[in-house]
Amino acid sequence: MVIFAAVLRLFRVTTQTSRRIVLYAGIFFLLLGTVGAYLTEGGTAGSQFASIWNCLWWTLVTMTTVGYGDMVPVTAAGRVIGVLCMVGGPVLMVSLVSIIGVALYDKWTKGVRGMAKIRSRGHIIICGWNNAAADIVGELRLSDAFRAAPITVIDERIERKPVDDAGVSFVRGNAAEVGVLERAGIKEAAYAIVLAEDSAPAADQKTVLTVLAIETTNPDIISCAQLNDANNEAHLARAGCDIVVNTSSLTSKLLAMSLQNPAVNRITRELVSGGQGNEIYRVALPERYAGRPFAEALRELKASADAIVIGIERKGQCRLNPPADTVLEGGDWLYLVSEEAPSL
Repeated sequence: MVIFAAVLRLFRVTTQTSRRIVLYAGIFFLLLGTVGAYLTEGGTAGSQFASIWNCLWWTLVTMTTVGYGDMVPVTAAGRVIGVLCMVGGPVLMVSLVSIIGVALYDKWTKGVRGMAKIRSRGHIIICGWNNAAADIVGELRLSDAFRAAPITVIDERIERKPVDDAGVSFVRGNAAEVGVLERAGIKEAAYAIVLAEDSAPAADQKTVLTVLAIETTNPDIISCAQLNDANNEAHLARAGCDIVVNTSSLTSKLLAMSLQNPAVNRITRELVSGGQGNEIYRVALPERYAGRPFAEALRELKASADAIVIGIERKGQCRLNPPADTVLEGGDWLYLVSEEAPSL
């Protein structure tokens, strides 16, 4: 059933003229073989051709060159009809295969060149392609949450899919345009990453417009944007961006801190590298810890889940290493460091 549906889909994307020719030719040969065999062979005593359904079976077997030999015409007219089906059937089959092959190639070409419409659900959209994009895809594939997630890349400066990953699709165009976003399946997407076009502060203008188009089209999406100039962070917030990453600021701070304390670089690399060592996880506070001090959660989770609680999130505000007597509340989130996602 799935194969049949796929063939129908491919048949629909072929040209109308080709479809009509193949359809009419198929109907002609089916009628010629079925009705012709019934009229010429059906009158023979004890003939299997006395049934119209048997005649249809024989026509299909003959046209596809299977030739079981369970039914054989004996009259001259019946044999002429058989010859016509034997000649016309393979031609029809070759034409059908050719049409499907062309449709497959056309669909593949459109996908590689970013012209196809994406039909994924719950996928990740990466808007823009820069030097960090390939590493981002690689990190996503190391993550348990996104290892098998469909990814769609949108960019107007490249002409073909930029990575050799079967789970990555490509849409060519300006990600700030709603029409392009809709081709990428923005309404069904779960996450969006907006990359800066270059390292210049002016690139933030396009980033803001892209985020605005994304959030307007799909308010439920979780968006993350790369920022060059910290002065533009307020614009991204107004556009509805959920997560803003100021790469230039992070780089400068990491360089300065690593010079003073090289361990900062080693620890940061491990925490932000998916699939290697420990990672940071954000988990909802288990009900059993509501109303209890932070120190108890820290001690018990280390013993039971081998996870270190490094902070809490309350009403959107992050508090790292809060005082030991901080009382945890329902609705809080915990920030944990662990090798695997803890099950609490």
